[in-house]
Amino acid sequence: MALGLLVRLAAEGPSQASPVNSLPIPPLLEGEELDLRIQKGELELPFGTSDSLGYNGEYLGPTIRAEKGDLVSFRIANEIDEPTTVHWHGMHLPAEYDGGPHQVIPAGETWRPGFRIRQNAATLWYHPHLMGKTAEHVYRGLAGLFIIEDDYSRSLPIPREYGVNDIPLILQDRRVDRDGRIRYAPRGRDVMHGYLGNIMLVNGAYEPSLELPQGTYRFRILNGSNSTIMRLAFESGRPFTVIASDGGFLPESVRVERLVLSPGERYEILVDFDRRGEDALLSEIYGGSTMQAMSFSVTSEEGKSYAHPEGFRYDPVEPEPSSRTRNFRMETRGMGFFSINGSRMDLNRIDFEIPKNSTEVWTVDNIGMGMMNIPHSFHVHDVQFTVLSLNGSPPPPLYAGPKDTVLLYPGDRIEFALRFEEYTGIYMYHCHLLEHEDAGMMGQFMVK
Repeated sequence: MALGLLVRLAAEGPSQASPVNSLPIPPLLEGEELDLRIQKGELELPFGTSDSLGYNGEYLGPTIRAEKGDLVSFRIANEIDEPTTVHWHGMHLPAEYDGGPHQVIPAGETWRPGFRIRQNAATLWYHPHLMGKTAEHVYRGLAGLFIIEDDYSRSLPIPREYGVNDIPLILQDRRVDRDGRIRYAPRGRDVMHGYLGNIMLVNGAYEPSLELPQGTYRFRILNGSNSTIMRLAFESGRPFTVIASDGGFLPESVRVERLVLSPGERYEILVDFDRRGEDALLSEIYGGSTMQAMSFSVTSEEGKSYAHPEGFRYDPVEPEPSSRTRNFRMETRGMGFFSINGSRMDLNRIDFEIPKNSTEVWTVDNIGMGMMNIPHSFHVHDVQFTVLSLNGSPPPPLYAGPKDTVLLYPGDRIEFALRFEEYTGIYMYHCHLLEHEDAGMMGQFMVK
């Protein structure tokens, strides 16, 4: 079904060729007091111009960068004509500043969250999380990276010059209509399988090009799509090294030729462009076609090269004899009816309580039924967790580091350990395929 949908989208999609354009690099936003303006804009593509939303700009937002230990305060002005929120995905922080559906910013008002960075170096991101409107607001452009650095990350011999050899890549598939515009107008099938696109954007640009001197590059990759699962590879078959996942560095780096990301997942990779020539990053869509995300042009100029580290410091979350266990069943019972443990999201219901400073073990099953055999993902707010097993076996190497979002294909079972400390309040857990989340595949827990 997904394949047929993508074929139809490709047939209806834009036919106009795009000119070569350079990869945009989101500007850095640093400091103790930061301003974000949620505003309307226009996204200009070779096919036409679309209405959009952005943070401090027309589409997407700046890359926020902070140090572990920093106290960061925000002034977030909502300048659009509807309410929204700003959720700090992957951040360990007080519940009142989480930015979930309880922290609504009404139109015309300003939200002033502030929190201390209390976690290790990682590539996180921020995006809206308004009840029932998350998918639309993200789709229209509200997203940005949030990079945390610490003493350990700055001591490592790896690329760290932002925008030069340490480069963010926000990948998003988008659907362009015959008139060349991007709109968000899901129907029943789109809710079931996700609002799949017929083009790929990287940092808000269509098929951008990046010219590079020879050397080693670090790419911080976010799958910022609503519901599309991507398998990334270089057209040349070039191998690369994965050094970090959602919440920070892996215990051991992983050499691969392909990388699967579900929506909301992040990976950091090291790539050697060691000779002059051309290459491209391709994205194979789950159950569908392959799109070119962007191209690379490597010049004869020599840049900086780095050895790829074999491993990094990582302190996993270890289950304790007293750890409580919880089970979660992600089910699709009918067209557009999604639930966790038989329930759909209700802001007035707390699904369970967790004692502060406790460690738990959660098991999540993707229950597939006939035509309802579809992938899901599972994201937990406030914490980074350690995967203990996948389908009864030790976790794959890419899941051996700190995670906050995991992918479950139909029939998958994943087990992970989480520790809840320092903060109390209400946090969320949900499928991060955003159409599923908005349709009710979400719950909430209270740490107390």
